[in-house]
Amino acid sequence: MILIPIRTKLIKEGDDLPNIILSSLRKNKLKLKNRDILLIASKVVSVVEGRIVKLKDVTPSLKAKEIAKEIDLDERQVELILKHSEKIYSKVHKALLTLKNGFLIANAGVDKSNCKLDEVILWPKNPQESAEKLRKEIFKRTKKRVGIVIVDSRTAPLRWGTIGLALGFAGFHPIKDYRFKKDIFGNTLQITLQNLVDDLACAAHLLMGEAREKTPIVLARDVPVKFSSKINVNSVFIPPDKCLYMKVLEEKQI
Repeated sequence: MILIPIRTKLIKEGDDLPNIILSSLRKNKLKLKNRDILLIASKVVSVVEGRIVKLKDVTPSLKAKEIAKEIDLDERQVELILKHSEKIYSKVHKALLTLKNGFLIANAGVDKSNCKLDEVILWPKNPQESAEKLRKEIFKRTKKRVGIVIVDSRTAPLRWGTIGLALGFAGFHPIKDYRFKKDIFGNTLQITLQNLVDDLACAAHLLMGEAREKTPIVLARDVPVKFSSKINVNSVFIPPDKCLYMKVLEEKQI
């Protein structure tokens, strides 16, 4: 498998993202091939879609003010987190643990990085639809059948630092099922599923960085996944009652 980071110009609201992707590939003397996967930072998808909020336009509630004081975060940002969260489970300095679109994520994806001082950026409105739209548009312009992954970052329990997360994906099956297969000693695996799409997001996140890199695209080639235009999007989500973490968290909502 080959991973190639692609630098771009500064991307702005309303830009033609497929054109930016393809022109950036050309500048790097790269041509798309069938079965390539394009991993794209969620932030640029959000920017293009106009998912930017000016904090001066946000009026914080009393609850937002109380939480903001406790966790040392802008009360207007906290108001947006409350608005865009489905559930809130815990809080630490500068962050709330939230449920958003089926993901456990800090601050409901409401992010203050890589935007102007008086702004925050939200997740794409529907990351899955955004990924599928990009896949179809890339095919329309190039006739190449590629995969798409929209990448954000997240934290992992009891670990410092961020790793990659696939917010949306298209063009390939995201899970490899090892259940009932034998290991090297003949043991039958019982519950093992490999999350291929998040593995890819983590690899791309390593190359994208988190600050001034201006590398929002990674081209992945020769990836051992099964390509298809028809995929089960929900196959990556585990029901809450079967999740190791959610069994505890459901009892601790704020």
